[in-house]
Amino acid sequence: MSDLSTAAPGAPAASSDYPSPVMAWAVVAVLFVAYIFSFIDRMIIGLLVEPLKADLDLTDTQVSLLQGFAFAIFYTIIGLPLGRIIDRTTRMRVVAAGVALWSLMTASCGLAGQYWQLFLARMGVGVGEATLSPAAYSVISDSFPQRRLGLAMGVYGLGSAVGAGLAFLIGAVVIEMVASAGSMTLPVFGELRAWQATFVIVGLPGLLIAGLFMLLPEPARRGVAQTDSAIPMSEVWAFMRRRAGSILGLSFAVAMVNLAVFAAVSWLPVFLIRVHGFELTQAGHFAGGALILGGLIGLIGGGWLSDKFNQGSAAGRLKFCGIAGAVGSVFAVIFPLVGQPVFTGIAFVIFFASAAVPIGAGASALQQLTPNQMRATVSAVYLFIVNLIGLGAGPTVAAFIGDTFFPFAEGIRYAIAIVSPLAFVCATILFFVSSKYAARALPE
Repeated sequence: MSDLSTAAPGAPAASSDYPSPVMAWAVVAVLFVAYIFSFIDRMIIGLLVEPLKADLDLTDTQVSLLQGFAFAIFYTIIGLPLGRIIDRTTRMRVVAAGVALWSLMTASCGLAGQYWQLFLARMGVGVGEATLSPAAYSVISDSFPQRRLGLAMGVYGLGSAVGAGLAFLIGAVVIEMVASAGSMTLPVFGELRAWQATFVIVGLPGLLIAGLFMLLPEPARRGVAQTDSAIPMSEVWAFMRRRAGSILGLSFAVAMVNLAVFAAVSWLPVFLIRVHGFELTQAGHFAGGALILGGLIGLIGGGWLSDKFNQGSAAGRLKFCGIAGAVGSVFAVIFPLVGQPVFTGIAFVIFFASAAVPIGAGASALQQLTPNQMRATVSAVYLFIVNLIGLGAGPTVAAFIGDTFFPFAEGIRYAIAIVSPLAFVCATILFFVSSKYAARALPE
């Protein structure tokens, strides 16, 4: 047995043991910006569906594989060994390398001329992005006491909503810039079509963010003995088996929320174009604004409320996620089926705000349930489950149902109205079940 502190996982410690609030929030700010860039690079393809289909002669299902499977397969698989590395080495340097890699691979998507080249580049984006969240969860947990952890995780998690929103907003601006000419000439890269230029423009600035991580101090790991040895994987698996009801229940619950979200968000611009008659740039502005607003409500408001709910306990956070899931299940049915764009927007914001709550609250609960030296490894397992199911399957399940059962222009609305509510209902049940297990979790 590795020499661990006797403090229970997630037990609060004296505030003086943590970094100063200024330094702690500075670290969160840089992680937040990195998360924004990761989601811009991850989600930008959602706005480029129609240009990609036209230039590369693709189906919705083929595009969905670029959105989900191509990214998720390496994002999830490589995350497991990366989690072990992050638990044993300097976290900031690992993140710096990951940010640089995914930024370069996003830019390389703009150089692709064939489907298989774009598929491989998207895999590379997934490898780089796999470094960020396991390290971020570990670093933030070492920087804040339990009573403030939900808000800190919520601020970090807000980067996903802001990034997804900015992906659509920035993409719309770039496409609008080159729409009349049909192409854009960039230094070094030469003449590129609108969708290619978009990948290059959003990818390269991430290299500056990678440099910032080389300047940030590494916070001391809390609740661990000063030793170079890592906890054996056998102990990690044993711990997860003992906490299966809470940790695996939470993981599959968030996975189903992600499936509901990616089934909707990956096709949101396409949905607005095909169902409500939006132009591509209008769809980008509308979708981007709705994502940012919903994310602000769900991540900041939800993070703050989860700190107050049942005194910020892990069980309380999971129960709060279950309540949010019940709300999200209702509006997952409403937003794709209402007839007026304004009501679609309102319903989508509520749907997405509900889905955003577990990003911060669920991640906080996971850290509270897990000993420090296992956090990045357990987080990597959590992210493996969440993203393989949610990101890997969500876009493709919606596309497959649309292509198979509703093969007409507005078919995507019915596919979303089936997939997202069912996934949300499953998530809600799992949150309440995992909350009960977390309340009676065995002491470590």
